Amino acid sequence: MHTYLHILLLSVLVLLGGSCMKDPGNYQYDPINRISITGIDSSYTINYGNKLQIKPVLSFTRDRQQDTANYSYLWVADHVVGYVPRPKTISTARYLDQTISLDFGTYYMYYRVTDKRTNVFTDAYFYLTVGAPSFEGWLLLCDMENGNSRLDMVSHQGNKDTVYPDILKTVSSSFVPAGKPVFVETGTTDFADPRGQLLTPFIATSQQFVFLGSDTLDYKPANDMQSRIPGAVTDWSHSRLYMGQQQTGLFALDNDVFLQYLGTFTGPVNNAGNQRFNASRWLTFNRSAPTLSAVVLFDTDKGAFYRYPGQGTACVPYTDGTLFDFTTGKELLYLQHVPFNGGEVFAVLQDKTDGKRYLARFTIIGTQRYYGEITGDGIAAATQFAVSPDKGYLFYAVGGKLYEYDVINNRCILIKDYGARMISVIKFQQFTYIFDAAGNKDRYLALAKKLVVCTYTPGAPTNSGMLDIYNVPDNNAPLQLYQSFSGGIGKVASVSYRDR
Repeated sequence: MHTYLHILLLSVLVLLGGSCMKDPGNYQYDPINRISITGIDSSYTINYGNKLQIKPVLSFTRDRQQDTANYSYLWVADHVVGYVPRPKTISTARYLDQTISLDFGTYYMYYRVTDKRTNVFTDAYFYLTVGAPSFEGWLLLCDMENGNSRLDMVSHQGNKDTVYPDILKTVSSSFVPAGKPVFVETGTTDFADPRGQLLTPFIATSQQFVFLGSDTLDYKPANDMQSRIPGAVTDWSHSRLYMGQQQTGLFALDNDVFLQYLGTFTGPVNNAGNQRFNASRWLTFNRSAPTLSAVVLFDTDKGAFYRYPGQGTACVPYTDGTLFDFTTGKELLYLQHVPFNGGEVFAVLQDKTDGKRYLARFTIIGTQRYYGEITGDGIAAATQFAVSPDKGYLFYAVGGKLYEYDVINNRCILIKDYGARMISVIKFQQFTYIFDAAGNKDRYLALAKKLVVCTYTPGAPTNSGMLDIYNVPDNNAPLQLYQSFSGGIGKVASVSYRDR
């Protein structure tokens, strides 16, 4: 027994001694071949069908000869920004020299170089926007003052803005505007593609009301809206389209208002107490809300406000005003809902007897916030109005002069004088693609706070137009010019941004 324990103890000591012995080793550690990619910009913009050429510079930590046989290459359109990934390989060449036929949109892209011997790879990432001159930007419906219209555009591609005096001709659209300009509007519908929502441009002249292709402004007879509007229409002069979210909107025609939903128009909806009332073309609702739940309409005969619930064909009157009677008996000159102060409706009213003008502010549910006469230079002749969505300033234009109305101090401030030039449009643009996943959300939210002013020189309606975009400072400070475009623009009668 003693001998056995002695042998066991000796064995343990031998093992312990062996574990402490230095391992002489004979290992060889080979670092992996690392790949570096340079020469690829962060973003590219290209028109559909054009060739994209990118020649990246590759370097390797182990291969001096850069034997291309040892590597594979992959150019991949991973997915459209804001949507579920659906990768598509567009090339397997080392250098990209490829005609791009991806659908219109902005893509997350990557270029992958793989060492086939070890399967170690390196990626380089960039954005690619596939579009056309008509893909994104300011659509400007212009008055040629000869009884006809022209669609101009300030096209935004990448970080570059380009003026196209006749965008329909530029993109070879078959649509020819005939008649005086009425409006241009954009909104999500399934008119162009029943399978999904597309942000579609609409154009109305005195003789036409059509929608155009979402990307290239293409046109076919099926794009005419006549077949979708109840009744035969020969004159669209007294019409206006208001587009909301989720393929909804309203269309005002003459004295009626129609609900637009999923590509169809129903109505008229301007009914109260089983009676039809003559509705103003001015109506408003919260256009950033996901659903159309409350719309403000106006009875032109009674001078009364009504609320339409977004469904059915009946309205209810506003009641119990604390600052003014919702049945004003006045004429409505302007109506707009803005996010200011938690969401308010701004209405500019004119007394039918003495011509005095008033500003009314209230919420869509009917809580009155302000009412008072607007006094100041030029207000009696003002024809254009706009409300700052974040500051609640009321702007109005008279000839070539732009005023800002200070509600608190009840005074009008001359904020910009264009001299001999005439102001044809002032507006704050409301955008559609401002949801969290939208690639341009931040840019659009910032742009929505800027004042758009369109001017022209009398006697030169075809090429003297200008589009100015201003930052609006606090405390009635002078406007700050953000962007200005000219170079062949016509006399702008209506403007809308085609966003992405």
